[in-house]
Amino acid sequence: MPLKNKSKGIVPWDYQIDDENYQKEPWILKKGKEYVTIEKDNDNKGFFQLQKDEEKCLSLNASQAKLTYHQLIEFGYKLRKPKIEFEN
Repeated sequence: MPLKNKSKGIVPWDYQIDDENYQKEPWILKKGKEYVTIEKDNDNKGFFQLQKDEEKCLSLNASQAKLTYHQLIEFGYKLRKPKIEFEN
């Protein structure tokens, strides 16, 4: 996929609460035993925190986070489905 298309692709944080594919953060991508966690940076608006397994967190701007998300999908990572919460 050309670089242009990657930057325009939809990522989990583009969805709104009413959308069918909406997921709460953090967004977790898994491949085997490896996982990458992506969440919004509360201290730095417009930035995202990315962490692989237990390694150091990286701070990425929105376009870097979007590109990294699409690269991880290409490398075989899959977005983990959220657990369904039941109300009693």
